[in-house]
Amino acid sequence: MVRLSSIVVVFLLCVVSSYATNDVDVQAICKKATDPSFCSTLLNSMPGGPGKDLSCLASYTIDVLRTNVSNTINVIEKLIAESGNDPRKQNKYKNCLSSLGMDDGALGDVDEAKQLLKDLDYNGVNMRISSLMSNVNDCSSEDSLPFDDTSTLSKQVGVVNQVAQIILIISNVLLI
Repeated sequence: MVRLSSIVVVFLLCVVSSYATNDVDVQAICKKATDPSFCSTLLNSMPGGPGKDLSCLASYTIDVLRTNVSNTINVIEKLIAESGNDPRKQNKYKNCLSSLGMDDGALGDVDEAKQLLKDLDYNGVNMRISSLMSNVNDCSSEDSLPFDDTSTLSKQVGVVNQVAQIILIISNVLLI
């Protein structure tokens, strides 16, 4: 009986200490971001506020990222349709769409990162989000976009990168 009591006490101490390490300090997270104001606005926009659970905040931020990637894909599909008979634009936008798509692109990376977060594999989340950022950078480089691109695509890709960077920061905090 004493042995069971000791195990229960150790378990409770672990649970309590794990909750203590999950206190969310938005300012500490966001000061590591390239745009702290964007980061703070995003993290504080979580319904009910960021709270004390860093994993829930990471999950929320991954959901925001998925929405942003999906919106960017919609912009690219519209640009493909509008590019008419210009094979150069068609090719560049289609390559960009491939970089952001479901199979080997950013959208697939988001979905994998969400599952890895559920599995408490924070290093895996970090690797998936890094892969996503690489895919997104393939789309945002000057070589990828037509020179006369005046669409919102560049801005959309920038937002995706900023949200992804916030997830990287959070996943690094979770690793500690």
